[in-house]
Amino acid sequence: MTTEIVPPGVIAASAEAPSEFSHARRTWIVVVLALVSFLAATDRNILSVLLVPIQDDLKVSDTAMGALTGAAFSLVYASAALPLAWLADRTNRRNFLAVAVAFWSAMTALCGLAGSYMQLMLTRFGVAFGEAGHGPAGMSMVADVYPASKRGAAISVLTIGSALGFSAGAFIAGLLNDHFGWKGALMAVGAPGLLVAGLLFLTVPEPKRGAQDGAAAAVSPVSVLSGLKTLSAVRTFWPLMLGMIFLNVAFMGWLHWLPAFLMRIHHLSTTQMSAIFGLIVGVGGVVSNIFAGVISDRLSRRGARWRMYYCVAMGVVSVPLLVVGLMLRDATLAVSCMMAYTLAAGGLTTVTSAAAISIAPANLRASMVALIGFAVAVFGGGFAPLLIGLLNDALKASLGVEAIRYTLLVGPIGIGLAALMFLIASRSIDQDAEVVGAAPFPR
Repeated sequence: MTTEIVPPGVIAASAEAPSEFSHARRTWIVVVLALVSFLAATDRNILSVLLVPIQDDLKVSDTAMGALTGAAFSLVYASAALPLAWLADRTNRRNFLAVAVAFWSAMTALCGLAGSYMQLMLTRFGVAFGEAGHGPAGMSMVADVYPASKRGAAISVLTIGSALGFSAGAFIAGLLNDHFGWKGALMAVGAPGLLVAGLLFLTVPEPKRGAQDGAAAAVSPVSVLSGLKTLSAVRTFWPLMLGMIFLNVAFMGWLHWLPAFLMRIHHLSTTQMSAIFGLIVGVGGVVSNIFAGVISDRLSRRGARWRMYYCVAMGVVSVPLLVVGLMLRDATLAVSCMMAYTLAAGGLTTVTSAAAISIAPANLRASMVALIGFAVAVFGGGFAPLLIGLLNDALKASLGVEAIRYTLLVGPIGIGLAALMFLIASRSIDQDAEVVGAAPFPR
């Protein structure tokens, strides 16, 4: 008789519970969730695409716009994330998500009625509040539809939805702005969310919690304090969260200010900028996430640490590509480097999300996503755009429009620090993933 030895952090395929859904139904669930991710990314990023026309109309500084696109949104998002995740861990996630989509879409449309900077900020608060429930509920559903060995590919579909939301949404917003102004663009982009909310409610079932974790899954709800205590005791949690914060400092600063960079440095119109922005983020994001999801799933069969090794390798490749892309004077060469950067780094959100889910029990997955999302929103999405706005204003007197070329170097610094954190996380993630697959966490 021989005994199969399963590496730490790898749950044997035989231990995976059979799915309650057919392959077609699982695919449809992920497609609809990806459509929700598309809307979330479009509605969240549209102010960055419209930054210059809004700024010209409302007569506000780069610091004010950095606060509007980054800190103001992210602080509300972060504050709402944990309470909404607590609710998602205890209610029907499908219904919860449908209400969230309808709410933030309506608030995006209302942004188009804003007549002042303060009114625009208040309506953006509503968008942020609604979107705070998206990640925790969606990721928790995916984890109950697909087993651990296939979650990377499934999550990549959601991330592709986000990438297409950033790119296609940017292109559409640019066209709408040129024809109807920024207010018309906001109202038009918000409207389709109400239809998607109905599609989600009518066609997506609520998966059984812990369905993919077998008998070991702990599916009873836990208190907020108990859940936070359990998650914070996981050794991998801290370096993984820090890595995701640094990663999002790089990503959010770059995404929020890349449109302004292309218009100021390379003198592109709104339509030209939105087309190139869409190409970089959309095509690069789709290709990188398909690759990252499939490859990281295959690598994870050797152990959960291999997801982290992938992140380290892509981080090392990404840093010089972004630096060169920012410094080049030729627009074509600069865009080419940024496309290569997106191909390398674009899939890191997919891989780190799969890693985070692998160290969280079924009854705390929404809370895990929200807790990391809280930190990422405050220090990544909130801090980075505001920091770059402040630096732009501080350096404008001496560097003029060239200031943004140097302030965006915050990005490669963040990616380098993220790669270091992922390397540290690789040392313990196998053991932590094995615990989740082998025994319940405290209730």
